[in-house]
Amino acid sequence: MNILVFDTSTDMLAVGVKSDGGMKTSVESGFRHSETLLPTIERCLADASIGLKDIDLIACTSGPGSFTGLRIGMSTAKGLSLALGLPWVGVPTLDCMAFGREKPGRTVVPVMDARKNRIYAALYQGGQRVSEYLDLSLSALLAKVDGEAEVSFVGPDADLLSDYARVRPGFNIEKDDPAGRLSGLANLAEIQFREKGGAGEMEGPLYLREPEIG
Repeated sequence: MNILVFDTSTDMLAVGVKSDGGMKTSVESGFRHSETLLPTIERCLADASIGLKDIDLIACTSGPGSFTGLRIGMSTAKGLSLALGLPWVGVPTLDCMAFGREKPGRTVVPVMDARKNRIYAALYQGGQRVSEYLDLSLSALLAKVDGEAEVSFVGPDADLLSDYARVRPGFNIEKDDPAGRLSGLANLAEIQFREKGGAGEMEGPLYLREPEIG
């Protein structure tokens, strides 16, 4: 299955194409997703030697994340789906960040800066999410993981936990990996599509608070 994926949930735009030939990715920094998303898709397809007519599924991150970024990503997925007659799915951003990071006995916690002194996060064990999607303060997250023996903080803003991880044995910060996030998005999208089919026209972003600009 050839899958076009893109993540617009953070200030780092990431686009990928998964095919039998592997995974081709392209990453652009800066909040210019409305300008750069379509050109980056075109470039990524060219790198993979695949045309839009060869794509079987379109997938984007559905949130949480930047409200504006999520709207851009989801509207693009819906527009391409409608224009090309292709199915599309949205996959929760935190699931994509945690995918493939599991290790026996370790809790994986993807972390995104939610502004206003809060973060988006969730807890994963053995490849499964074991908490709700969370919008909480840094201290509240630390309280949730305080009883865990081993914790890996991942995602674009995991370094917010650096000081704590430095003095807590068994806790560590893993370098953010946008390409790995795209791989997780592609794999989870394929699983979701095979189990539930494509998303409906009315499906919207996963917001953990009321939408606002940014």
